[in-house]
Amino acid sequence: MHARRLLIILGALILMIGSRLPWMSVPILFAVEGPTPEAIEVGWEDNGIITGVIGLILLFGWLFLGAKRAVMYSISGAVLAALSVLVVVGCAWRVIEINPSEGFLEATDVGLYVTLLGGLLALYGVMLKPPVSMNV
Repeated sequence: MHARRLLIILGALILMIGSRLPWMSVPILFAVEGPTPEAIEVGWEDNGIITGVIGLILLFGWLFLGAKRAVMYSISGAVLAALSVLVVVGCAWRVIEINPSEGFLEATDVGLYVTLLGGLLALYGVMLKPPVSMNV
């Protein structure tokens, strides 16, 4: 298997896993306790749904599309992978804007970093030069 394809598949799988992990610590981020954090976390979960669907599209695209569609898929794959990275960067930017008293690292959780890693891996894999045999 080509390194490019492996990176995209691995990045897509990591995107899907990271989308289901917690991204933020709402009690630290907003300094609230009780049932309120559950309502706030729903908004953050929408970003996980977006990145999870992007990972699923990237995964199915590279598993089921043949070499004939590699160039067209590279453009759309790059857009999707970049979008997943931008979603994570947007969430991180929002945490920086909120400026939690405990700090950025305490307010964010593992899902944010795992999703960023998956998006960057997929983007790198899509941007790699395809092998000569895959050129259309």
